[in-house]
Amino acid sequence: MIIHLLAEGHMEEAVAEQLLPFCGHRLGVVYGKRGYAYVQEMAAKFYHLATKYSGVLVLTDFRDAKTNCVADALQEYIWHRLPEPPRTFLCRFAVNELESWLLADYEGLAKFLSVATSRLPPQPEKEEFPKRTLVNLARTSQKRRIREGIAPPSGHRAAVGPDYMPLMREFIADFWDIAAAMRRAPSLGRCVRRLRELSQG
Repeated sequence: MIIHLLAEGHMEEAVAEQLLPFCGHRLGVVYGKRGYAYVQEMAAKFYHLATKYSGVLVLTDFRDAKTNCVADALQEYIWHRLPEPPRTFLCRFAVNELESWLLADYEGLAKFLSVATSRLPPQPEKEEFPKRTLVNLARTSQKRRIREGIAPPSGHRAAVGPDYMPLMREFIADFWDIAAAMRRAPSLGRCVRRLRELSQG
């Protein structure tokens, strides 16, 4: 099935490029990439793209929803505007940020960052700021391009380094093991299961 994507940002697009084929789908048109506020406001308006032959995946960070649980987030994003969304319309939240799904692949991320697997958090979805955790791991990398590309220079206000997105895209495309990450990222596992249900008809 072709799955169109409404993404919070470029990272969600990079993840979907790997995630959808893994679940038996093809990536269709990518919308959004304008931040969580745009997704929150516009998500329900993309329902018309969800048909018997094509689906929609809304992919965003749970922490941006500023709610206590995923059900409340779905109410805020979808249900109060679209009480009965089509079966092929999926809204999935990465807990707490999409970086949790990347941290969950211990072996792949440790190899890419050139750090010990023991330094990665055992339960990445319990990290309050997974992106910050990932950046701090990169600071300890044995590779200069990782340290300087992913982590901002000391004293700078930027949250990430100048090559954060290109390097994360490289990791996702060449190193990220989705099956391994599912074991430590329950929200990723739920997303995979729902997408596979669609591929099975």
